[in-house]
This record gives sequence, structure tokens and C-alpha cells, in this order.
Amino acid sequence: MTVNSSRKHLVLLGAGRANLHVLKGLARQGSADMNVTLVAPQPYYIDPAMLPGYVAGDYALDEVRIALDPLVEASGVTYVAAHVHSLDATGRRIQLTSGDALPYDVLSVDAEPTLEREAVEHAMPGARRNALFVHPYEAFVQLWPQLQALAQERALQVAVIGGDLAAVELAMAVAQALNSPHGSRVSLIAGDAPLLADQPAGLQRRVLSRLKAMHITVLQDRCVGLDGQAVELASGATLLCDAPLLALIAGTPAWLTQAGLQAHEAGELVVNERLQSESHRQVFVVPPHAPPETGPVLEANLRTAMGGGNFKKAPVGPVRLRTVSCGDGHAIAAWGFLAIEGREVWNWKDRRDRRQL
Repeated sequence: MTVNSSRKHLVLLGAGRANLHVLKGLARQGSADMNVTLVAPQPYYIDPAMLPGYVAGDYALDEVRIALDPLVEASGVTYVAAHVHSLDATGRRIQLTSGDALPYDVLSVDAEPTLEREAVEHAMPGARRNALFVHPYEAFVQLWPQLQALAQERALQVAVIGGDLAAVELAMAVAQALNSPHGSRVSLIAGDAPLLADQPAGLQRRVLSRLKAMHITVLQDRCVGLDGQAVELASGATLLCDAPLLALIAGTPAWLTQAGLQAHEAGELVVNERLQSESHRQVFVVPPHAPPETGPVLEANLRTAMGGGNFKKAPVGPVRLRTVSCGDGHAIAAWGFLAIEGREVWNWKDRRDRRQL
């Protein structure tokens, strides 16, 4: 793959929300004297905040999925539909699964978190053959209607495997979507730790109450295997299951952790307040669950890195406002110790999500 070597080359890896904001800025202001390439495996962006609403039946797929083509055309960037094989951060070169090599001057990484399937298979033998993975989102939204169709024929025993807030949201969305007409049942296999122990007490209490009201069985146990008919648990118990959904916490892609970028002992990349890798300042990385305000900061800092100027600081600290879609037009919102819930909260969340999307 070749680019105009007389102009600096900006590469956007991944079609995350922050990178899409960069594309929007390029469409508005132009790309000046630089080449820009977007690399993403699918020409769509799927909003994680609205994905449970799609599962629950509150949204059609086209309401939570944005086609990239109009934005790519308006911004004048080159789009490459490919997965990343490896990243040479020192040599400033990306190797794609297509076999092409892509050099860059500045790189912005805003890719969907991934589940390393080999590691999942090692921890849960049978997962690759028998489970429906939530990541990548594009594959999940294509397969989900098949499970819905099966639930129209008979009652299903569904297990959602995962213990974070996203897994809880998914379990409630699945319970709403599959309850009729045969009364499919949903279990949440949440792991050893107390469910949502990292969340504010008010939010935790309301979510647990909602799970109970929706007749979702919560198992504080770990999945250690799947055979197509049941889920094997660490306690030695077996849970009959027609459809296991893997909603585990996704992590940094292997090609990024193996790129030679400075990282903490736990493997998390060291990123400064400008969103730059501490060891390779030409590499910008958008943290998981970054707030919407990250997009404008990323756009400004990429332009600075390419052409000079002053860098901006990205928003830091935990997200204080948390919203949880509970199915059936019901949602919970928590701000610190304060938590409220109801249909009006869902209406507000719906308006907010649509506006941000």
C-alpha cells in the first residue's frame, strides 16, 4: 500500500466514537496538507450504549448502527477494510491481515475492545464452538435475530456470562426480548465477586431489585466449560443452557499490547493527558469507555501533532453519571450516591444517546 510520501500521513485505527469525531472534523475543515487513512474491519459504527436497546427490541439495527461511507466520502479520507495483524510502533508501520503494510507519521487508535478467543477457550473449553460472543458487535447483531427466531418456536434457557454493568444490561435486554411468547428464562453467571461491587450503592441496589423483578437468576459462580447443552460451573454444578451469551469484559487487542508501547505491569498502556503513548508520542490511544468529550480533544491534538500548536488535556477521572437500560422502557440513572429510575429516565437516556450518536 502506498501513500503520497511528500505529505504527512495520519492513520485512524478503528471506527470508535472519538475517531469518528475526527472524521467529522475533517469533513468540516478539510485535511490541509496531510493524507488520512481509516482502517476498520467493518464500514459501520455500532453504539455500545444503545446495543442493549437493540437487543430488547427498542431500536431497529439501523438506529444503533452508523454506516461510515457518507462520513468517509465527506471527509476525503481513504478507507481500508481490514484487520490489523501487527503494529511496529518504533518503525511506524502497520501490518494488515490483507498483507499490506501501512506507514504512518501519526496514529490514532480507537478500536473496539476485543476478546482473545484462544484465551477464552482455554478458560472455558467449548466456548468458541457453543457460545455467542458479544464482541465484535457487528457479528453479534447479525446473529442475534437467529436466537430471537428460535425463541419464537419454544422456550429457551439462556445464560449471559459476565459480571460488569454491560453484562447486566444485556441480561435484562435479553429477558425482555425473549420472554414472549413462550417464557424463555435468563440466568446471569456473574463470577465470584459480588455483583456490581464497583458501582455506587444506590445503583447496585436498584439494579439488583430490577433483576429480581424480571426473574433473572443471578449465579455468583464462574463458567469453566460449555458443551452445547449445559454450562459447567466452577462450583461443580451444571446449568442447562440452550444459548450461552459471552459478555465478558473485552480488553486491549493483542496487536496493540505487543506493539512495544510502554505499559503498566497489568498490561494497560501508559497514556498521558494528551492521549499519547508515553513511550511513542506519535501514537494516540483512546481509553476504553472514554467520555464523548474525548473526541474534540483527540481531533485537536492530532492536528497539533501533524502541524504544530498547543496540545489539549483530555477529560480524566471516572465517569460520574451512569445510566442503565433495564428493558421495557425502564432505565436507572446514578450520579454519585443519588440514583433514580423509571420510564422518564429511559426517555431521557434515549434522547441523550440519540443526540450523542
